[in-house]
Amino acid sequence: MDTSRENIYNLLLDLVKIPSVSPGEGETRLAEFIHDTLGNLPYFQEHPNNLCYIPVPDDPFGRKNVFAMVEAEPKTNRTIILTGHIDVVDTKEARSLEEVMFDPEEYTKRIKELDLPEEAAKDLESGDYLFGRGVMDMKAGIAIQMALLAEYSQKPEELPVNIGFLAVVDEENNSAGMRAAITHLAKLEDQGLEFVACINSEGVIPKYPGDTNRYIDIGTIGKIMPFFYCVGRESHVGQYYAGLNANLLTSAVSMVLEGNPEWAEVWKGEVYPPPASLKQKDLREIYSVTLPARAMVYFNHLTVTSTPAEILEKSMEVATQAFEKAIQHLEQSAEEFSQKANAPVPVPWKSKIMKWQDLFAEVSKTFHGDLDTYVEEYIDNLPDGFDEREKSLAVVGELIRLYPDKNPMIVVGFLPPYYPHKTNKRETDSEKKILAAVEEIIKEAKDEFSETMAISEHFASISDLSYLGFQGEKEELTPLASNTPGWGIIYDIPLDDLLKLDIPAVNLGPMGKDAHKFVERLELDYSLDVVPKLLKSLIQKLA
Repeated sequence: MDTSRENIYNLLLDLVKIPSVSPGEGETRLAEFIHDTLGNLPYFQEHPNNLCYIPVPDDPFGRKNVFAMVEAEPKTNRTIILTGHIDVVDTKEARSLEEVMFDPEEYTKRIKELDLPEEAAKDLESGDYLFGRGVMDMKAGIAIQMALLAEYSQKPEELPVNIGFLAVVDEENNSAGMRAAITHLAKLEDQGLEFVACINSEGVIPKYPGDTNRYIDIGTIGKIMPFFYCVGRESHVGQYYAGLNANLLTSAVSMVLEGNPEWAEVWKGEVYPPPASLKQKDLREIYSVTLPARAMVYFNHLTVTSTPAEILEKSMEVATQAFEKAIQHLEQSAEEFSQKANAPVPVPWKSKIMKWQDLFAEVSKTFHGDLDTYVEEYIDNLPDGFDEREKSLAVVGELIRLYPDKNPMIVVGFLPPYYPHKTNKRETDSEKKILAAVEEIIKEAKDEFSETMAISEHFASISDLSYLGFQGEKEELTPLASNTPGWGIIYDIPLDDLLKLDIPAVNLGPMGKDAHKFVERLELDYSLDVVPKLLKSLIQKLA
């Protein structure tokens, strides 16, 4: 196995034909294929302990990551990790060609049977694009990294650093694979390895129509999901002002936070998107002419500087503003209604805002028994079809049921998943070295390949590079755990191990377009001819 175009291309086809849709058993099959392929290399036959699986704990599909390392000779502790995810999203958007999408050559031949967007049709006509699920997101990157590892394994005596390779599952879902890998990396660090850098090879997309730049990301964006669980007061709609509609509270939260530009984070002149609601609904299961007493809304927020502690406090402020806005709305409505009806209509409600950890503490005071045990058993009995977010919200609902105070309130906390940001702040020596090496690569791309490359401060589509460390203090991170319902049972990140790590991150990958869409495609010439050489050069410079 080597880094020739033909070899990488054929390996890419082999990787794509295994439908590793996340979450599912296909991820396990692909991990086994990668493990076996690397295991056939002479180096790993001679060093079998340098190739292993990292299982995802308690995974219903038996999923596992693959970790391999070629050790430099003479020995050194300095190590560069190559990483990427092996899972993909489903192919339903391909409709009649759904199954064919895992056969890129056949799919590329037949995709014209579908109604293609204009740009995709032009790219197909050019002959320089391969269409298929996962070709750019991100099995081309995995193929390049595997080929590089195989080349390095042939001459470890020429390596200035150890080269690790980490293929992870579940990136497209909850990043269970990389969360499992955190502890493995922390153990390697405890054993003396010094991580110089971690290089991801996620597919890179143009930033705007007609963009011909190639990008190297020197950080990755973070993601956090604050929730607002709103408790109103039930009442028959015929006695409207006797109750408080929980939907009014969630609507007020959305009015305050949805698209709020004050929350949009900024780094090096680049402004990132504001919060967006991912789900908003009342929590009543049947039709009724009663005002809904419970509703919830949760948001996606992208971070490049903010910590969970900061987001929690800002979310509390949002809840306070929203509750006051709802009361003001009701008071105005009641005043106008009373004039129209010629009868007084009081609005007795006062705002009450609680963090999840405070609700848990309050319920603990009056609960007979061990509340932690009760919650664990409650989670075990939740329907199998519930995802992590539904389970967490169900726990909130159960504790509100147990809470003696039945007045309206908003409970604030977090839902999974959480992705810390990795921002190159140009503060540490390792960050400065990453930047210097990337600048050299940009010059090399221009001089050697006539390619115009540019630095991107963050990989903006969320990546597993997030779990290479936390940029902040422990007290800025722990509010995440204490305010995520069901933490440690429903969802978990090994926070102590995460805090140990501080691995500089960079993303240098192939180019493509329309990830997750039926016209996902890989730009062949640049991706297969140029990227492997630039990646090899970047490794050399970092080493």
